[in-house]
Amino acid sequence: MKRTLASAQRYSWFIGWFKLVLPLSALVLLSMVFLLARPVDPSRGIQMAEIDVEERARDPRISGARFAGVTDDGAALRIEAETARTDPHAMLRFDVTGLALYLDGPDGETVLARSASGSIDRGEGVFSMDGMVELAASPGYRLQTERVTGLLDTTRVEVSGTLSGTAPAGEFFAGNLLITANTPPAAGYKLVFGSGVRLIYLP
Repeated sequence: MKRTLASAQRYSWFIGWFKLVLPLSALVLLSMVFLLARPVDPSRGIQMAEIDVEERARDPRISGARFAGVTDDGAALRIEAETARTDPHAMLRFDVTGLALYLDGPDGETVLARSASGSIDRGEGVFSMDGMVELAASPGYRLQTERVTGLLDTTRVEVSGTLSGTAPAGEFFAGNLLITANTPPAAGYKLVFGSGVRLIYLP
């Protein structure tokens, strides 16, 4: 009986001791966490961010914009841009960067154009590509020019300034270019070069 009573007293003593030690240990560990942790500088998060938050707030834009549709003559038109920014004076007009134009005709003909900047006006149904524009058209035309314009609802791509490049027959230079769809029953695109066309034939 005495041994059982002594064991119970020791058990109660250990329980009381643990009730005191464990909370104190937790409090010490928690204090060390706060004392050893480095303070957070809110300005460092802004400096290390990949985008400028303040600039985006002042100048909102869309990343990875894409516009797609079908022209009246059945061609699939797709325009992709790295960024698109709404014109404050025209809600349906966008100033874009990293512009890529894809025009796929119903009979397999293609037109591809790329430029660093441009605009898309869905209200007027037109687009423009500015800077150094690279344009490719089947069957085997590779062109370079300063500006390309066109329509969003009809197959019409126009180069009003000088251009140069290569064609299936060789190298050529021209003062302007107009790309339209052939009228049925003819298929494909029609490329009309004008204003001082020069061709260097490469057999």
